Amino acid sequence: MNPVAWLVLTENPTQRWLLDAPETIIGRHADTGITLPLPRISRRHARIARTETGFTLTDLGSTNGTFINGNPLPPNTAQRLTGGDEIVLGGSVSLRFEDPEETAQGPALGKLRGIWINPETHAVWVDALPVDPPLSAAQFTLLNLLYRTSGIVSRAEIISAVWHNADPAGVREEEVDGLIKRLRQRLRQTAKNDYIQVIRGRGLRLIHPE
Repeated sequence: MNPVAWLVLTENPTQRWLLDAPETIIGRHADTGITLPLPRISRRHARIARTETGFTLTDLGSTNGTFINGNPLPPNTAQRLTGGDEIVLGGSVSLRFEDPEETAQGPALGKLRGIWINPETHAVWVDALPVDPPLSAAQFTLLNLLYRTSGIVSRAEIISAVWHNADPAGVREEEVDGLIKRLRQRLRQTAKNDYIQVIRGRGLRLIHPE
């Protein structure tokens, strides 16, 4: 096996380094495999090792630390890299790890367009993009109701599902309208398409693209 991968400078993707040696040292010193002459980068900051099963990254006791996808890497601890990982060194350089031999791992999405809900985890995607942070309990209940209903959902059905322990007569129209508005805003923050259609005088329905 002869795995080959690259490190790509996030701010300038045309700047990349081939990882074809058994190990590559990243640091400020000129004799390192990848030289980053910046004050916050240690002389020997981190090491990428090429193994039979992939690539690992180790922080070599750097002064200002190494992070993978926002998580600090403990000194002298090797962590396996996967394609797309973001590596931040010393809070001053961001690199992306690319491995062309690796099959990208991700959630098994049921749809590439429209709304999709994982019934086991209650995670929500819009146009294959995850909704993060998660929806509130009320927002998810409303969206799940629309998702499971092929036709129009009436306001009475919305009240029954979201405010199931309350007297329906005590739920104000403003509360329902506010929940609908907030849900649509949250979904549009993830993707531009609006898949919730308001049918005046009748209720809501979820648009399912073909």
